[in-house]
Amino acid sequence: MNDEAKPDETERNEQIEEPQQAEQDEQTQQSKKPKMCKLAVLSFICLIAASVIFAMYLFSSEAAIPLRLEKLIFPVDVAVLVIAFVAAVVALAKIKSSTGALAGRRLALLGIIVPIVVAVAFVRSKAPPEEPQVSPVTECMEGIRQLGIGLLTYAQANEGKLPAAQKWCDVLVEQMNADEALFTCPVAEGGRCSYSLNKYAVEAGADLPENMVLLFESGPGWNQAGGSELFVASHETRRGSAGSVVLSNGEARFVFEENIDELNWKPGQDSENKESESEEPEEE
Repeated sequence: MNDEAKPDETERNEQIEEPQQAEQDEQTQQSKKPKMCKLAVLSFICLIAASVIFAMYLFSSEAAIPLRLEKLIFPVDVAVLVIAFVAAVVALAKIKSSTGALAGRRLALLGIIVPIVVAVAFVRSKAPPEEPQVSPVTECMEGIRQLGIGLLTYAQANEGKLPAAQKWCDVLVEQMNADEALFTCPVAEGGRCSYSLNKYAVEAGADLPENMVLLFESGPGWNQAGGSELFVASHETRRGSAGSVVLSNGEARFVFEENIDELNWKPGQDSENKESESEEPEEE
């Protein structure tokens, strides 16, 4: 009878040992799971706090936030982001050195990346906008246009008469307060002035036609005046060389070198050009 009871006791002992072994295995597996790094969690919490603070500032009305509190929001938000960044860096170093005992690498990386992105965005938003660069062609055109306006303004105040050809630059500077920087074209040869006054426009006096050449680009020379023979095409374009002119109606334009004689340089020249254009070739 005793021998028969022993197998039953053995089976009972085995049945009792099996759940105990399972519990031990489960505890062992749990002990082997990596623990979440507290610094990584702290970094993530700081990111959430910084986001909440920024959202409060962004979406709250000015009346809802006192002025003193509004001044503190930005430095507090920056301090929270700095804490998040530092905690993330330290957490990432600990996770690497723990050989798998610590988890939270993604949270740590998030705590590093987000503050950097925010800092870059803030610096770029505070950077002064780049001033648009003005091309030399545009600068030249604007300069001669301003000089033309100065001459026409002078003529309006002097019974329609332009300044004397031998001192028109001096008159614009002394009486019309023209900036001397306007007298030089950036792409010209140099000198104090890059333009000439059409002497025939001066001779026309108060009877100056509206589409007559007033100022034109020429070689360097102060108080220089003359006709189309002084014209210089200093601007190189795809279509060829061109120079800037201003007409007596204040219009500034670029004229190609081969078209310079088509402009109205002398009184009556415009009507002559129209007559020649209207003439039809005789049929043989």
